[in-house]
Amino acid sequence: MNESDFSGLPATTRNFVQRLIELGFDRERIYGFFILVGLYAGAPNTQEKLEELFSCLQVVLPVDRSKNLDEAIGHLYSGYDREINEFCYRSGLTAEYFAFREIKVPKLEKIFYIAYLQDEGVLATDVRSVDKLCEATRLIDAFILALGKRSSSTEATLLEAFSCGMFQIALHTKSDVQGSMQIAKAIRSLLPPLFDRCFYSVISNKVDYFLGLETGQLALLSLMQESSPEYAQQMWGFQSSLFFRDGQSITGVDQLTNREWHEWVIKNCEGFAAAYPSQLIPFSQSTVTLEDLPIWGETVKSFEFCDDYINKVWGYKDSLLQNNFQSLEYRALLVHVVYSSLTSSRETRH
Repeated sequence: MNESDFSGLPATTRNFVQRLIELGFDRERIYGFFILVGLYAGAPNTQEKLEELFSCLQVVLPVDRSKNLDEAIGHLYSGYDREINEFCYRSGLTAEYFAFREIKVPKLEKIFYIAYLQDEGVLATDVRSVDKLCEATRLIDAFILALGKRSSSTEATLLEAFSCGMFQIALHTKSDVQGSMQIAKAIRSLLPPLFDRCFYSVISNKVDYFLGLETGQLALLSLMQESSPEYAQQMWGFQSSLFFRDGQSITGVDQLTNREWHEWVIKNCEGFAAAYPSQLIPFSQSTVTLEDLPIWGETVKSFEFCDDYINKVWGYKDSLLQNNFQSLEYRALLVHVVYSSLTSSRETRH
């Protein structure tokens, strides 16, 4: 990153960017991430929701919303139509989902849309639909990389990249309000756990909390939020034993191989089970659906079995992980599977 990239950003946001770098974001991806946030933030919504969103965003990304975006960043904006087209196409979501409005131009017979579901050759991925978590991660990673390529090569700051994203979706909104909302909705719904945690931290002004989390907790926290509050609270108590002892971070955890991480999770899960022999909330009360979980005390102890299970359900396999984003989500899934196996053993048998 260049010092000029940070112009106008608060110290907390600068620290957030440094954390993104530690997670494996390069400069192009960081620019793409800020554009992605802009695409979401600039989409039409109710006045109440927009005020709520920008009351948080303004702290992290202080943009003067009273200024005309075209005048502020028009000279830096180069458009992201092709990237959005291909993202929509590769999401696997149908034209009926987006339902883009037909735009008719006087004296022209051709009908236009704000986006076209087609391969533009700009996203570095072969994903054709998001059926499993690994496909969502690959698609979002390719999307933010493509978004950031041009902006990172200009003199735009990260704050201006965010504004460029808002400007893009604002242009779409002039022609198709509902279609613009659907694009923003698709972006939000397809974010995988790690990217979702980064994204949520910005749009909700939770950056300080984000910065205080251990790296291994980031994707795990998003996964846990799919559970019922009571179950998630108890699981949060368990996962802390993986990273902390007596309030201090355990050194070396991040350097464990995935096989060693599995052993570490099993060991701590056994300790947690012994400490709470009758108080654990059974898996059925988690509101999460996972079938044919590894059996606690038996197949769950096999790294190969858990690896195959994660591959079957989420599409990740230890030997095929391609980058740090995928590795962090894989490790979070290992925790999820092992803990779910434990709590499924606590079901009442009739």
